[in-house]
Amino acid sequence: MSAERLEALKQLLEQEPHDTMLLFGLGNEFFGMGQYTEAIPYFETAVQVDPEYAAVYVYLARAYEENNRPDLVRQTLERGWGPAVRSGDRNLITDLEEIRERL
Repeated sequence: MSAERLEALKQLLEQEPHDTMLLFGLGNEFFGMGQYTEAIPYFETAVQVDPEYAAVYVYLARAYEENNRPDLVRQTLERGWGPAVRSGDRNLITDLEEIRERL
């Protein structure tokens, strides 16, 4: 992703700081570039704004995993389990289970 695109997303987020899609999207862009530390605050804020946004927990747990933070991976899996089950999305549940198995 270009620096200009990242800056544009950040500017949009300044206008809509509680937009979970923007928060997740920006975190996902950093995640996709392997910048896990930079992704984490966006994912954390997204789940604070919308604790039921189940997909964010998967990416947040993976970002913590990449940063070698098993304690935070476990906490994130616990926090995300309920939203994932309530979402009914079997893929999210499977993703969380796979992360748990790697611990």
